[in-house]
Amino acid sequence: MRISDIATSLLDIIAPPRATDKLVRTLTLNELRTLTLRGDRRGSLPYHDKRVTALVWELKYFAHKRAATLAGNILSDILIGIAAESPGTPLLIPIPMHAVRRRQRGHNQTEVLCEAALVHVKRFFDYRPNALTRIKATPQQQGLHKNERERNLTYAMKVFSNTDVKNRICVVVDDVSTTGATFAEATRALHEAGAREIICVALAYS
Repeated sequence: MRISDIATSLLDIIAPPRATDKLVRTLTLNELRTLTLRGDRRGSLPYHDKRVTALVWELKYFAHKRAATLAGNILSDILIGIAAESPGTPLLIPIPMHAVRRRQRGHNQTEVLCEAALVHVKRFFDYRPNALTRIKATPQQQGLHKNERERNLTYAMKVFSNTDVKNRICVVVDDVSTTGATFAEATRALHEAGAREIICVALAYS
């Protein structure tokens, strides 16, 4: 057994790992890529699968390094296909998090996701993590109906600098999409700022 494995085992005894952490440790990239074949949304994952739920949970709340690496590989598979079909160099834009929530959580999972994917696709994209800002602190979207999500997100985002996005192809990334309300608001803000085309990509769909 490797020293790192021994250290992990000792840590698990001292502080038992979360069930989602344990599941992510056993996940493989090939296993996740097999799951993408079940959907038709540009190779995204099915959120209802417990392995994907664990992956997203660990990425969202804990910025889990292995979860980020696995998720970044899945996202990069999708982004390579988009880059191949796009003239010029698209902008890669993570869905923004309000400053208050970011301070509470310590990270924005969509930025963690994008940065993990850029390890593989950096030469194909211009990364603009601050292109979109969230100007309205909205309640957690999880568990809300579609109309409540849409109402929460109305005019919740704006483009930091129109010059950054004007006449550009913008690829907007989120970790999970349920009703599409978040993507709709991001699309509105980018269109109003003069973006030529907006492509929305989620790691997983529910």
